[in-house]
Amino acid sequence: MANKIKLDDFPIFTNHFSSLKKTSLDNRDGHKKYMTESELTAVCFDDVKDEYVELLGMSEIPKSNDALFDEGNGTLVFVEFKSGHIDSQKQFAIRKKIYDSTLIFTDITSTGISYMREQMKYILVYNDAANKNADGRKLPCQRESVQTSEAYDKIAKIFSNYGGREYIGFGLGIFQNYCFKEVHTYTQTEFEEYLSSL
Repeated sequence: MANKIKLDDFPIFTNHFSSLKKTSLDNRDGHKKYMTESELTAVCFDDVKDEYVELLGMSEIPKSNDALFDEGNGTLVFVEFKSGHIDSQKQFAIRKKIYDSTLIFTDITSTGISYMREQMKYILVYNDAANKNADGRKLPCQRESVQTSEAYDKIAKIFSNYGGREYIGFGLGIFQNYCFKEVHTYTQTEFEEYLSSL
C-alpha cells in the first residue's frame, strides 16, 4: 500500500486552504448560499486548478471539483457541490470535472489513478429540493439510460440496501473502484450527517 498523501506537503494545496463552507458557496444569482456550514479545513480545488493552469500556460481551461479535504485519517475526499437541478448536461459536466480533477491531482502528487482508487473518496452533495417539482416529485433527468423518478430512486435505494450497498445517484457509480475507492451522492442533510461522524 502506498504512503498516504498529506495535503500539507504540497504548496499548491496549502496556498488554497479554505473551509468546506467557503468552497460550497453559490452566488450565481447574486445571493450568497452555502451548501454546508462546516468549517473543516479544505482545499479550494477550483483555485488549485487555476494556479495549475497558469503554471502550464494552458489556453483551454479544464474543469475541477470544488473541494479536497482529509477525513482526519489520511483519506482524501473530493467534493462537488451542486445547488441547482442536475439535468443530463450537468451530469456530463460533473463527469468532466471528475476526469480533469483526477488528472490534475495525479500530476501534482506524482501518483497514478491506482493511488486514488485505493485511498480516495468522491462525494457529490446536491440540493434535494432543487431536484423535485413543486409537488415534491423528482424532476426528470437522465441517469445512465434510465429516466429517474422519485419511485425509481426509492426502489433503487431499497435494492441497494438489500444488497448491502449504498445507492449512488446520477450515474456516478461508474467511478467507484475505477477512480475512487468510494463514491457517494449525498443530499445536504446526508452530507452533514457524514461530517458529524468524522
